[in-house]
Amino acid sequence: MKKILYILMATVTISSGCKKFLEEQSQDEVRPSTIQDLNSVMSADGYPYSSTNNASTRLNLMADIITDDVQCFGGQGQINYELVARRGKGPYTWSSQLFEDVLSGDGLTNTSNVNSWAIIYKRIAGCNVVMNYVDKVSGSQSDKENLKGQALAMRGYYYFTLVNIFGKPYNDPASKPETSLGVPLKLSMEVGDEYLARNTVAEVYTQVEADLKQAVELLKNNPGTSSSPYKMNEAAVYALLSRVYLYQEKWDLAIEYANKGLAKRSVLAQLSSFAADGGYYSFNSSFASTIPHENRIYDATRSKEVLWSYIPNLASQDEWFRESGMTPSYTLYKPVYAPSESLMALYETRPTTENAVYLADLRARLYFKFVSIFTSKGLVVINCNGAPGGAGLRVAELYLNRAEANIRKFISTGNAQFRLDALKDINALRMSRYDIRKAYVAIDIADPTALLNFYKDERRREFPFEEGHRWFDLRRYGMPSISHFYEEVAGTGQIYTLVQGDSRYTLPIPAAVLQRNGVLTKTP
Repeated sequence: MKKILYILMATVTISSGCKKFLEEQSQDEVRPSTIQDLNSVMSADGYPYSSTNNASTRLNLMADIITDDVQCFGGQGQINYELVARRGKGPYTWSSQLFEDVLSGDGLTNTSNVNSWAIIYKRIAGCNVVMNYVDKVSGSQSDKENLKGQALAMRGYYYFTLVNIFGKPYNDPASKPETSLGVPLKLSMEVGDEYLARNTVAEVYTQVEADLKQAVELLKNNPGTSSSPYKMNEAAVYALLSRVYLYQEKWDLAIEYANKGLAKRSVLAQLSSFAADGGYYSFNSSFASTIPHENRIYDATRSKEVLWSYIPNLASQDEWFRESGMTPSYTLYKPVYAPSESLMALYETRPTTENAVYLADLRARLYFKFVSIFTSKGLVVINCNGAPGGAGLRVAELYLNRAEANIRKFISTGNAQFRLDALKDINALRMSRYDIRKAYVAIDIADPTALLNFYKDERRREFPFEEGHRWFDLRRYGMPSISHFYEEVAGTGQIYTLVQGDSRYTLPIPAAVLQRNGVLTKTP
């Protein structure tokens, strides 16, 4: 499904199977006895989706609205839109107090879907349950090892996500990962009387690395019979390890694990094959929640580069409007929050009409939804990428991780071979993203700084509103200053700025969590 940017609180569901984990109570009494039972537990409680109504969980919803990829277009004279703007103001303006207002439910009927702390720890609890029971249930040893590998991979993924939301960047120049506070490590399903304190960023990364390395060995030796893109697998864990080492600036290891991942799968989706009827690169213009899944980079039936995916259910994507009996009309007004002009300007050759035959970089057409409107406001981008889901791991990241590591090595050593290797990967990716009706011209950048800057833009072009990449990248790029213009009523707008190295690049732990656990230290 497409991600609607003006809706910060897209509905998600937290599975109840491990609900008691955060309530300091024992686990549910029903115990799995077979590997099939435990697979069901993993699907319901270990992965970010379940069989309930809103079938999955966006792990980091706030990361979409707090980057420079989002722009506020205000209420535009519409009271309904002013309300939407106001509801997103806290995160959009990086207000710690208003973050808490969102998490505590101020003015919202359902805020559990933006509380990444609660969402992710519940999934970690599910993974811990699986690992606790995996050697106690009936089933083949190979199936047990495979399931244990999945649980370890997902736990590593979750802790990596958590520490990059609530902990300082690993490479923060103002602190050391060995002393800066990360998140508590809960590694078993047992519930004791003690409260867990925050582990350091370095300790969390060490655990993530250990989980992923153990997982990849288990999955390599016990691949299982399922080829589902919704289950963790060896190639996906290689991609995760490559990302972890990239964030740690361990360039050789980032390259090593990108190589291992690409040895398993290196094919990239050719966007030129995603043409709709009539040769147009366009989507169903309906605003309904039944937008079809075709032509999507995460559609595993068409895109062979999907390593692992989950599908956030956005069936209630217009929830805010429906709660108040409102109906959005983007034939007349821009969306309140939408992809920023600075992001869209990065793509080569943008369409001028909704159904224009699109040349050059196809990502601007296929990763976004456009609506032509009949006012002076022009063409509007209203929502963004990925689908179905826009979440998970793709081969594209392996190419980009390896390219960045080579660029960094080129900068530090001056060895021209690293530059050539990086250019090869960047051009391979870009060639798969361009319209074959216009010959792709390979880039060849000699200046190290210019090459790194081009790479950063390329990564931004490839991953808009996907997996929190942009927010996490800004953090590890040195937390640069970015500004947001916010406006509800025309003429009353204000600019809010996140300054260089701002402490708000680390999100606050929810107040309710701090109140419940007195040994947790509040983020400065």
